[in-house]
Amino acid sequence: MIHYLLDGNNILKSTPEFLKLADGNFLRAQRELVAQTAKVLCGKNSKNFATIFFDGAGIDYKFQPPPNTKVIFGKEKSADSFIIEEIKKAHNLRIRGKDSGQVVVISDDREIRECARIFGATIWRTNEFAKKLFPQHKKKTRLHPHPHQLRGYPIEKIISPAHQEKITEELKKYYQGKGRI
Repeated sequence: MIHYLLDGNNILKSTPEFLKLADGNFLRAQRELVAQTAKVLCGKNSKNFATIFFDGAGIDYKFQPPPNTKVIFGKEKSADSFIIEEIKKAHNLRIRGKDSGQVVVISDDREIRECARIFGATIWRTNEFAKKLFPQHKKKTRLHPHPHQLRGYPIEKIISPAHQEKITEELKKYYQGKGRI
C-alpha cells in the first residue's frame, strides 16, 4: 500500500492544467485535483490512499471525496504543518513495527521535502506528479521553433493565388514530361 500526501495548494499553483480544467475557478481546481488524484493514484482496485492538504478553512468545499482519498483543510494551522505531522506519524508507525506502507510526499516546498527525506518518505516534485496526471504525447521537437510558434500562432503557409497558379503550371510541366498527365 502507498499513502500519498499531497500539498494541494502547492500543486495547484505549480500545475496550470488544473486551473485550465476548472476555467480559472480555484474551488473547482481543488475538486479536480482530488478527482484526478483518486483516479490515477488510487484507482478502483488499488489499496493506495491519498490525503490532500489545503490551506484555509475550506468553508466552500462541500464535496464528498472519492474512495481512498481524504481532504484536509488547515484551518488554524498551515497545510505544511499537517503534512509534516503525517510524515512523522507514518515514520513512528514503521518504528513500532506497524508498517503503514510506503509514504510518497508530493510537494515543491523545501521544508516538507527535507522532512520527508529525514523520515524516509519518497518525494515527488509537483512536475513529476503532473506528468503522471497529464501525460504528454511525444512530439517531434525542432531545434529552432518556427517564429509563429513562439507567438502562439498556428503554422500555416498562405500562398497567393498568383503563386498557386505558378506552382500548378510547374507541376503540370513536370508531370507531362513524365507522361503522367
